[in-house]
Amino acid sequence: MKRSIITKIPTGVLLFCMLITVALSVWFFSVYINQSSGGESPEISALLSWIFFLLIITLCAGLIFSLFNYIHIWKENPKKALRFVAVISVCGLLLLINWLLGSGNPLPIVGYKGSENTYLWLKLTDMLLYTIYVLLSVGIIALLAGIVWSYFKKPN
Repeated sequence: MKRSIITKIPTGVLLFCMLITVALSVWFFSVYINQSSGGESPEISALLSWIFFLLIITLCAGLIFSLFNYIHIWKENPKKALRFVAVISVCGLLLLINWLLGSGNPLPIVGYKGSENTYLWLKLTDMLLYTIYVLLSVGIIALLAGIVWSYFKKPN
């Protein structure tokens, strides 16, 4: 089957991003293993900036494609589109509850001189950690429930 330009461009972009990631990782580890000081180096900054850039691109692409998919579903079946709104509402409620559960008390960290030990960053970190715990628990429960369900389901 002949590959069109539509399939070649994403493949090329993916390979280019993977090449940059591997090159930055090799550069980081080759310098970081031989480095004795604990200070921040340009290798760390470059790798973290690249990871942050990839994260932003991924989030933007996910949001844009989700929006286009939602508009398409809304045109085809508005009732099905309301389920999407319900899922987004539950996710927002989960984040709000986890934000309220998080502690904003500054941590007594010996030798820490950074500026991220503040109320906002501590609440945000707790919110994200609690969300990960909840989603991981729901995933494990769903996996186990699916296994149990398959045992009790009658074969056709």
